Formats: sequence, structure tokens, C-alpha cells
Amino acid sequence: MDIRNKNRKDIVASFNDAMYGLLLIIRRERNFRIHLIFGFLVIALSLFLKIPLSEFLILLLVIGMVLFAEIVNTVVEIIVDAFTDNYHEDAKKAKDISAASVLIASISSVLAGYFILVKYFPAGWRDAFTNIAESPWYLSFTALVLVILLAIIMKFLISKKLSLAGGMPSIHSVMAFSMWTAISLLTFHDFPVISLLVFILAFWVAQGRVLRGIHKIEEVIVGGIIGILFTTFIFQLFWR
Repeated sequence: MDIRNKNRKDIVASFNDAMYGLLLIIRRERNFRIHLIFGFLVIALSLFLKIPLSEFLILLLVIGMVLFAEIVNTVVEIIVDAFTDNYHEDAKKAKDISAASVLIASISSVLAGYFILVKYFPAGWRDAFTNIAESPWYLSFTALVLVILLAIIMKFLISKKLSLAGGMPSIHSVMAFSMWTAISLLTFHDFPVISLLVFILAFWVAQGRVLRGIHKIEEVIVGGIIGILFTTFIFQLFWR
């Protein structure tokens, strides 16, 4: 066989294996899909804001860093599970340390993206939460009622019984995003980075409820929306 054809087949086979691995982790790992979606959103926002090439390349680098860390974390989990049938303390430590790399990469990427993109937003964007608080109360009240009704309908369709108790909505998600909304309304104009950091915490609370199997995705989403609308409604009534 011609050595050039053999090398070409090796290259094609390696590329096919890599593409299969990428499709496998997309199908297997929810967190990777979440990071991938946020990465595409950041790229789209960067193109919309027309940021310089140098800053765009930094964003691509940090997005790639997060995805790479998630891939490595998944590989570590697969290897540990393949060679360890029973619970082992060192195996758990390996998984936890690998997950820590994803956490560090995610925090770094969020901060980098924030400080790069924040200066390209319109001058009045800091007034966004103030404008929301000063908008008519009946808008948030109507939206809140509709969301609650939607939650009840979803629960009835899923569980086939009409009940307000149970998984819908996630109370933890309601509280987490309620606190994010309140803090944003009070601090966003002067210290928007505080709102960003609290949002990350609220997102992790909601994500944790899903990853532990306590709630479904739709339950934490509805809970988050209810928390945001209810807090906004309260501020619209008493905002000075």
C-alpha cells in the first residue's frame, strides 16, 4: 500500500474518531451542552457588538478552555467508573478534583467575558433594572399569574392530577432567582458585576437541583421565572 494513502487514511480515521467523540459527549453530558449553548450565545453577541478581533480571540480561547475542561472531566469520570466497581475514596477525590477544573475554567471565562463585553453595551443599559422597577405593576402581576397557571397546567399534564404540592415549581429556584432580582434592582446601576455573580450562584442552585434528580429542568425554569416576576412585582409596588 502506498504510504501516502495509508497516512491519509490514518488522518481521516483520526478525524472521524474525534468527531465521534465530540458527538458522544454532546449526547452524554448535559453540562457540556449547556456550556456549548452559552458559548454560541457569547459568540453571537460578540458579532452583534462588533468587538475587536483581539478580544474576540480571547473569548474564543476562554470558551474553548471551558469546553476542554468539561471534556477532560468526562474522560476522568469514564476511566474511574471503568476501573472502579465499588465506592472508593480516592476515586471520588479524582472526580471532585476534575470537576474543580471545570469550575475554575467557568468562573474565569464568565469574568473574562463580562469585562470584555460590558464596555460595548449602550450607555443606558445600567438603568435596565431601575426601569423595570418603575414600570407599571400590573404587567408583572399579570405575567406572574400566567406563569403560575402555566405551572399548574404543566403539573396536571405531567402527573395527571391537579395538585399544588410536589415538584412544580422548584422552591429553591424561586428563592435563588428572587434574591438575584432583588440584588440586581438595588445594585445593578452602580455595581453590575454583583448582579452577575449572584446570577451565577442562582444558576448553580437551579442546576444542582436538576443534577441531583430532585427537580426537572422545567420545574427550576418555572421556579426561576416566578421568583423573578414576584420580586419585580413587589418592587414595583413599593419602589421609591
